[in-house]
Amino acid sequence: MVHDLSFLRELVAMKDEMGVVSLYVTAEPGGGAPALREALRAVRERVRGWPDRIRRATVLEHLDALEPEVAELADPAAPGLGRALFAPVCTGEIRRATLQVPVGTTAVLEPTPYVRPMVTAMATSAPAGVAVVRREGVRLIDHRYGLAEDVHRSAFHLDCDGSAPRERHRLEECLIRCLHSAAPEISNRIGALRWSDVLLVGDPELTRILAEALRPLDAVQIGAAVEDGLPAGEVIARIAGELAGVRVRRDAELVQRVADLALTGGRGCLGLVPTLGLLNEGRVDCLLLDENGRWRGGRGRDGFLYAAGRAPHGVEIVEEPDLGERMIERALESRAEVMTVHRDAVGTLSAHDGVGALLRW
Repeated sequence: MVHDLSFLRELVAMKDEMGVVSLYVTAEPGGGAPALREALRAVRERVRGWPDRIRRATVLEHLDALEPEVAELADPAAPGLGRALFAPVCTGEIRRATLQVPVGTTAVLEPTPYVRPMVTAMATSAPAGVAVVRREGVRLIDHRYGLAEDVHRSAFHLDCDGSAPRERHRLEECLIRCLHSAAPEISNRIGALRWSDVLLVGDPELTRILAEALRPLDAVQIGAAVEDGLPAGEVIARIAGELAGVRVRRDAELVQRVADLALTGGRGCLGLVPTLGLLNEGRVDCLLLDENGRWRGGRGRDGFLYAAGRAPHGVEIVEEPDLGERMIERALESRAEVMTVHRDAVGTLSAHDGVGALLRW
């Protein structure tokens, strides 16, 4: 299954006034199934307290009917570390998703799917390209949401081995030509596979040459030996720390860009109240949220979102205890991007409620 913005937008379009059951489980030995069962028990207890008998009976019947799906979702032998299921009460439709990264364990019943755990999990392992650079050639690995897959190999056909002193310079020139010839393929993959980051792994001299050939792309160079034949997943495991650091750096750069634009009157915004106003107007192009942030507020009859205590005089609102989820939903509905910012990259955002945005105009 392809997990991208289109997938998330399809989820938030799945509305059901009776309710949508959203289940998340991280399949860890001895931990996933019991926690999911406890979360579902809490949902059932809440539903049993509803005064509307027909609605109450309908939802409880739906939860009972989902039991086989719940068992499969929490099965330790099933594929995927992080798993999710979305099931509207009235339509019988079921959407599933699996990732190879943790998604937490929870059960939620709301009129729309609960997508924040999915957004956060996807942010922890956004699509990245890893180029393993060797004298024999370049190997490209696509890494996204915990999965790694080889997508291209280019072999270098060197016409000398550099063993003789007078051939060494000729060999270096040949390697430079080969590395430069590999750059267009990497550039093409960046657009086609929507890589957020590109990492070059191998001998520092070789990665330096390839990085120069890829400019103006700012590829990350990692000096690490990777033997031929190492599975893609093991290559990624070796550079897991560097991948995590790249994400923090990317998030920090985006936060700084938003702050610079906001403070100079450009297309940037900081703070919960102003960002909600612009989100209501459809002006947000990319919504930034502190991954650990929690916000409270409400929704007016016109659908506009307001921070707690900040609705205009006379406007009746329905309380939204999880305003962050509603902001994500609104952003996706307006075809904006959503970025949950790593805790080590929040920076300026922390002084502005953990909320910011890039604007369309």
